[in-house]
Amino acid sequence: HNTVNVKYDIESFTGFYNSSSGLWTFYLQVPSKALEGLYSLKVSYTVDDGSYIYTQPKCVYVFKTYPEYLLIAHVSDTHLPYGADVIARAIYELNLIRPTIIVQTGDFVDIGVIASAWNYAWSIIFNGSSKIPILVIPGNHDHSGDDAANYQKYCGPLYYNLSFGKFHFIAMDTRELGYVDIDQLRWAENVLKKISLGDVKIMLIHHPIFGSGFMISGSWQNINALRSYLYYSWDSNLNAASEFLRLVEQYNVNLVLAGHIHREQFNIYNGKHIFETNAPAGGSLPSGVYWSYRLVNVSSDGKINVLSIGGKAPQNSPSSYPIGSLLYYYAPLNDGSTKSSSIKIYNNLDATIHPLVEFIVDGSVPVSNYKFYPYTPKDYSVISVDGVHIVSFRVSIPAKTIYSITFTAINETVKPMISVDVVKSGDDLIFNVNATDSGVGVKRVGLNYQFMFSDGSKSSWYNVDDIPPKIVVNRDQIIYSYTSLLYMYKLTIPSNVQSVSYSLIAEDFLGNVEYFNGTFTILAPKQYTLTIDSSPISGVQFTLSGSTYTTKFSTSLVAGNYTVSFPVEVNVGGVKYVFSGWSDGFSGSTRTIILTSDTNLTVYYKAEAPPQTPSYWIYIAIASLLVLMVIIVVVYRRK
Repeated sequence: HNTVNVKYDIESFTGFYNSSSGLWTFYLQVPSKALEGLYSLKVSYTVDDGSYIYTQPKCVYVFKTYPEYLLIAHVSDTHLPYGADVIARAIYELNLIRPTIIVQTGDFVDIGVIASAWNYAWSIIFNGSSKIPILVIPGNHDHSGDDAANYQKYCGPLYYNLSFGKFHFIAMDTRELGYVDIDQLRWAENVLKKISLGDVKIMLIHHPIFGSGFMISGSWQNINALRSYLYYSWDSNLNAASEFLRLVEQYNVNLVLAGHIHREQFNIYNGKHIFETNAPAGGSLPSGVYWSYRLVNVSSDGKINVLSIGGKAPQNSPSSYPIGSLLYYYAPLNDGSTKSSSIKIYNNLDATIHPLVEFIVDGSVPVSNYKFYPYTPKDYSVISVDGVHIVSFRVSIPAKTIYSITFTAINETVKPMISVDVVKSGDDLIFNVNATDSGVGVKRVGLNYQFMFSDGSKSSWYNVDDIPPKIVVNRDQIIYSYTSLLYMYKLTIPSNVQSVSYSLIAEDFLGNVEYFNGTFTILAPKQYTLTIDSSPISGVQFTLSGSTYTTKFSTSLVAGNYTVSFPVEVNVGGVKYVFSGWSDGFSGSTRTIILTSDTNLTVYYKAEAPPQTPSYWIYIAIASLLVLMVIIVVVYRRK
């Protein structure tokens, strides 16, 4: 089983050997007690020269009951090995969305003889981490180099059919020539004849039959009237195009999926037949196109709903789901070895999603001892098997939102651990954070920061509430659960910032919090010499930014603004001195010095002259004059 290590013996099988092909064909009965899900098949056999084991990975999907609805994830043009990282990311995201089936419509590899292409096909697609069955068909690139020999070796037949319940897939090969040949079309008609009239029929081809248009009306009997809509490889082979459309019309094919053109194309033929062509999932991108997958809902009564992002209609391209817009992780583990499992989902898509959350926890603890936090989902299922509990449910997550939930049997109060390495790179400050929690897992790392400027001022505190973690998803490895998480945040620094104060927060899924505080110096503060003297006197007290000093004064100070205040009057040795100005022409006794270089200033004072005291000889002279005047007056009166 793809989720838990459950194995079942096949209850019964029959087989026959084809001497012309040298192949055995077996018909196997799936065990009745098998869990629903995706399985690998292991066959042990003995021949004259010994015993052998053959394993075909992830080739059997078990339904408890056949579905009434399919959710198809359509990808195309992966062009391995070059698109390996892209399709690995798509598998990672689709494991969360959990469609019923993934369909890859050709150009699986770039050239059929590139060995690394098939290595990645094996490690990512066939024997990788997918929990979803995958159907593959060939494209023209899969034929190149070896006439599809490696494709048939690793993928199987060039065309085939698959049925379950009321759903029937008919996969065909448009080859390097770009259309389905008559022999395949005859085979496809024989398959279609055996399908009940009301069942759902889905065709898979690489080269789309329609390359333009939207709503198309017409008939296979008048193929010339449809030529303006046909893709050129079909237009060059009108008999094949006519026969293909005859099968679509006469057998009521509901859906045709295609690729090849590296862009989206959507058509509705005669009001009911849906043709959906998707952009690449790893191949080259024309202008305006992004790597994507398309989600298609199909009901057992034949209703088709092609889902799109941003509220768009599927004919308004681009409207498929961009690969790389979903991020999620389980913590601390999700393999049945722990008594707690949590998930966090960042839905950066412009679309609501309905993912499947699947917790796998330690089965040695009764499931009744486990609780959901912060809420209990309305509908969830529990399967206890092979020493684990598998708890699953679907949830609706709106576009551009974050979701998290925990299923735990522990009541942890231990704080998570957090560490950081801060480095300057050009105009950016990069925070490399490591957060660890082995109990319930790390839910969130946030950052608060403040700028200190070179003039001594400070900014407000800024907040980054939730930094997305760095998840490992690439061609070589996909990691789904994490005890420790790495985070990276890049902060652009304004030009005049001297230092940055920061506070990092790590929170686990039960709300336990740990902080890490620090300061990073961007620029060492520049210092300059400030010298202040006074003339013609020294030892004058003054204040510099609130502190008292006396002249002559000299010190080194950090560049900035400083307020200096001198007294208007001072008394030295009984002489009054009055402030008269500065050596740089400033006239006030209080000023702000903007220190941006070594500065030498002198304060000038002017002595005030004391009032003059009259000489005593003046008093004698005045007195003598007064006496003389009195004598003259007396003499005059006597006469």
